[in-house]
Amino acid sequence: MPLLSTISIAVTLAVVFAAAVAFFDALRHSTQAFDAVGRGSKAAWLIGMAIATIAVFFYGMTSLPGLFATIGTIVYHVDQKPKLIEIIRPRW
Repeated sequence: MPLLSTISIAVTLAVVFAAAVAFFDALRHSTQAFDAVGRGSKAAWLIGMAIATIAVFFYGMTSLPGLFATIGTIVYHVDQKPKLIEIIRPRW
């Protein structure tokens, strides 16, 4: 198997794992925390991360659905998740 193909599969599986982690992370936060952040409801993030996990798994990261799913997963981990943590455990 060529090296580029192996790297592509590894990165795709990493994105699938990251989307699944985002889904389960969103499950553990309360609806009130999502409302306090104000960037989408808990249900919207759960549905989005479930679709992202499935889209990247079946279509790959380089397809159009996979690209949107990858961007959504990155947005959750970089923007939404830190704000949820800040709501739950504020830095005083």
